[in-house]
Amino acid sequence: MPTPHWPKASTVKLEDWGGGSNTLAGSPRASGRILSQNPDGSSECGLWSCTPGSRKVTFAADEFCHFLSGRGTYVRENGEEIPVEAGTLVFFPAGWAGTSTHHTNTDQGLHVPLSTFLKEIAMTTPIMQSPLAITDLVDWGVIPTMIEGESHTSGKLLYKGPEGRSECGLWVCTPGKWHCHVTRDEFCHFLEGRCTYVHESGEVIQIEPDTAAFFPQNWKGVCTVHETIKKVYMIR
Repeated sequence: MPTPHWPKASTVKLEDWGGGSNTLAGSPRASGRILSQNPDGSSECGLWSCTPGSRKVTFAADEFCHFLSGRGTYVRENGEEIPVEAGTLVFFPAGWAGTSTHHTNTDQGLHVPLSTFLKEIAMTTPIMQSPLAITDLVDWGVIPTMIEGESHTSGKLLYKGPEGRSECGLWVCTPGKWHCHVTRDEFCHFLEGRCTYVHESGEVIQIEPDTAAFFPQNWKGVCTVHETIKKVYMIR
């Protein structure tokens, strides 16, 4: 089965998803496109866009959002305000409720709602601005399954749930060739660099900036990083 991916995610043609039923002001209308969805609905990722207006929002499952364009403000029931614009990363924990106001057309790039078993909801919503500008990365070591070279990894966590159930953030990897085994579902939006993934079936996936990809649990193959890659990701 082919690995779901979009070479130019921000240019994908969207489908009209309608106006919804929780409008508070204006006439916000959504459109989008699904990249991957589990049959049982436990995992979904894709591209979502919304026109200006305000609406009530409740996240029934953990959701990771990478906003690609536009401007908006999310206000949680406890009064916390979350301004979003191009380059904003936000993790909305399951149970998050409040309002969203989109000031200009907002492309909520690559949203990833995932089922969760969290018993407590974080009081402060995790947010990260301008991931490509972040310099205080944590050294995460060398890939342990190298074939050629020595790929060093580093990154910054946006959120990591209890017992590692959900994790999202920024990941960086230097050139090299290594065996890749995806042990949990992973969504990636590549922001910089070039690499090639070759599935054990022979399928070849060329990665360049703005590629979105969903790697299902137990995906196995070889990754060759040609130029240092930076990606935002969510795994569960």
